[in-house]
Amino acid sequence: MNKPIDPNLNDDLELDILNDTDDLISGDNTIDMSDNSKEGLTLTFQEEHHHSHHRHSSGSHHHSHRSHSHSHRKKKKQKLPTAAKIAIAFLVLMLVAVISVVGVFFFLEQKGKNSFTNVTTQTNYEEVIEHEGHKYVYNKDVVAIAFIGVDKRELGTGDTIGTAGQADADIVLTVDTKTGRAKAISIPRDTMVDVDLYSENNIFLRNETLQLCLSFAYGDGKASSANNVTTSISRILYNVPINKYFVLDLDGIAPINDAIGGVTVESLYNFENLGIKVGDKVHLTGDMTESYVRQRDMQTIDASLNRTARQTQYIKAFANQLLPAVLNDFSTVSRLYNTAADYSTTNMDLSNVTYLASLLVSKGIRDFETETLQGEMKESERTDYADYVYAEFYPDEELTLETVLDTFYTQVD
Repeated sequence: MNKPIDPNLNDDLELDILNDTDDLISGDNTIDMSDNSKEGLTLTFQEEHHHSHHRHSSGSHHHSHRSHSHSHRKKKKQKLPTAAKIAIAFLVLMLVAVISVVGVFFFLEQKGKNSFTNVTTQTNYEEVIEHEGHKYVYNKDVVAIAFIGVDKRELGTGDTIGTAGQADADIVLTVDTKTGRAKAISIPRDTMVDVDLYSENNIFLRNETLQLCLSFAYGDGKASSANNVTTSISRILYNVPINKYFVLDLDGIAPINDAIGGVTVESLYNFENLGIKVGDKVHLTGDMTESYVRQRDMQTIDASLNRTARQTQYIKAFANQLLPAVLNDFSTVSRLYNTAADYSTTNMDLSNVTYLASLLVSKGIRDFETETLQGEMKESERTDYADYVYAEFYPDEELTLETVLDTFYTQVD
């Protein structure tokens, strides 16, 4: 193919990143894709006193005095050693701290749970679906999060309509809060869907069938763009409720990845400049993490499908490394949340994250199922730009419905 794919994504930056090939091969045959340029109590007993009694005889002119000597009986004072005092004080402080932490944890967990399970204001999904002679009922125990990876570098900041950026990674993460089943559904960025178009003043204009990635462009580059993508994703998945989103900018991939020590994968792509071939074991750190999940061959119509596969693979590998870290140290959750804050837009607060983490622990979740929507990639017939080829992905409706039923519904007969 001689014409480049999609004019609204420039891969020059990716190629620049890939030119840095120093120290990529480690001694254990694992390829290290790192960016080397970054960097008291006292007990006292009272004395007991026995006083003499004076008896007066009225029949005599003299007084008979019988005085009894005071009997002094002292018990020896007992004091706790200084070390014991310190130990008791420390234990008391620890107890107060534990009670406080546990109280905050349960408060956050319950608050997060309540906001996740509230789907009453969500889309017009079908409560009951009949398919191939079976009846399926929507499972309200399933919580869903739209994970959206965004490229804003080439398209501006949203000052002009349709230029807020593109949603290049579109993944729905689901967890069944009763069974602990966790799943990641990847949706190709070029999936054709009805996208809501808005003006610069956030006034709804119309729907237009466009690539899913362009949903983000029609918004403010933040919350309204995120909501627009989430709405489009829901439409692709038969309008199932998705009431939470997490949008990550490209700049945040490396620091979040490195916050858990990097991620190891088996390469699904040939990075020729680095001597990396499909099947090589690669440890991703630094800027090379972004390259792995973003790089694509601009000369093939289905190039984005390989990239989607790598993104799904990376999310699974990241989760598999994160889960043991959370089990070992629950504070990993808040640290990761704070690291991501500088590079993300989300309607998830710390209570939501705490609730999800508690599910991972309580349900013993160790792995995510992964699935990518199946369908057909076609060359667009649009003539807006004669010098470019537009890829359009059309999901297989039957297979997509089966994915939705398997993930969000329960068969009742």
